[in-house]
Amino acid sequence: MRVMTKWALLTGLSALSLWAVAQVSTVTAELYPWIADNGVVVWQELYAPRRTDLFQPSADFPVNPLPTANIGIRARQINPPVDLFVLPNPPTFPRFAGRPQVSADGRWLVYYDQSGQVYVKDLTITDPADPNYPPKLISYKNWEDTNNDDIRDSIPESSETAILPAISGSGRIVAFLSRDPEVNDPNGDGNGPSAPAPPSGRWLIYIHDRDADGNGTLDEAKVGGTTTRFLPDQSGTNPLFVRLTEVRLSLDSTGRALAFSVFDGTNWQLWYVADVQAPKPTLVAQSLAPFSIPSLAGSRLAFTASGPFQFEGATQPSPPGIYVVDTNTNQTVVIQTNGVNGAPVLSRDGSLLAFHSTMTAYRLNGGSWQTLPNKRNAVDDVFVFNLATGLVWSTLVLRQASPAQFPPYAACVNPALPSSSVNLIAFQEIVNGASRIRIVDRSNNSVIP
Repeated sequence: MRVMTKWALLTGLSALSLWAVAQVSTVTAELYPWIADNGVVVWQELYAPRRTDLFQPSADFPVNPLPTANIGIRARQINPPVDLFVLPNPPTFPRFAGRPQVSADGRWLVYYDQSGQVYVKDLTITDPADPNYPPKLISYKNWEDTNNDDIRDSIPESSETAILPAISGSGRIVAFLSRDPEVNDPNGDGNGPSAPAPPSGRWLIYIHDRDADGNGTLDEAKVGGTTTRFLPDQSGTNPLFVRLTEVRLSLDSTGRALAFSVFDGTNWQLWYVADVQAPKPTLVAQSLAPFSIPSLAGSRLAFTASGPFQFEGATQPSPPGIYVVDTNTNQTVVIQTNGVNGAPVLSRDGSLLAFHSTMTAYRLNGGSWQTLPNKRNAVDDVFVFNLATGLVWSTLVLRQASPAQFPPYAACVNPALPSSSVNLIAFQEIVNGASRIRIVDRSNNSVIP
């Protein structure tokens, strides 16, 4: 069992109370992995005394950001195995943090902390003495260039309502939710204008471009070097106010697309933005049943529909299932199962699709049903499909090869993939209520410590 450094900081408790509650934080669960092409894996952790049953394998229906008390993040290099960054890590970084993601090359980590701020961290800088070692604040506002030299010379304020960030595969774009209208800075000059304030229960989606001037340097403190703008509605002018959701950006190193699913009070909606640098949201589909958090890579958009739904412009409803839509050609791959399906994730090159499911049979594109004779009913397994050829891997092979490590009752959920050529996969294995991240080389089915 992994052990964190001492002092679990609980918001609102006195130092004496903290000392009395616990001086050592034990990791009780590891959740929501992301994996880069170089093998860097990041995930979220829960610490004692948080109960481990406060989440479900199907937590992506609907979104649940998790309260920030007693949660943290870890970024690990797997070869050789080294922790690159861990939060909380007092005294320098004492705050709890959640929902980490990593860029395709494994360099850029994004997360939000308990104060409602979004940060990026350069994982290639591992020396705490390096001035560029600390994470950089992304959700800032109200900076100034007082001497008009086009360089920021004031300390920007931080937004205190920024949560649930996403990072593009390139690391250039970060998107997050906030209720703070003053974060809007579309020209990158610190002068706003402020966005319209969201109504009660609604959020703004902000798109932060870390290289807005396109010179190849990220996070420059100069006018126009970085921009933060709200996602507009279909008018192109007013904000698209949303209920709580999780946005996703393209997993590949060149894509600039964004997608999310959200409940509007009546229907679930699936939204897609082809280019966040010229954002024009498109409503893809609607349903009375939840859509999963989507996944994006290349021109492909993947999502799970838990009930019948209607593509915009279609005359007939589509059945439940896992869908992959090519946004260039509108060609669609459909996987239907006889089980309960989790949110899908694409490989970073868009050629593979992974998801967890309780299924014992499936069919691809309306073809004949394929049974899984060794699959235990009502237990989640992770499945990987090549979108051109079909099923290529599942955790069933791990259960057969190592039943002690992967017992038949242990759920395997929430997979993450790098590019298809890397042959790695990360996922959660839940044994007796305790979730741990497993990293597997799919080429030989070996579990990486």
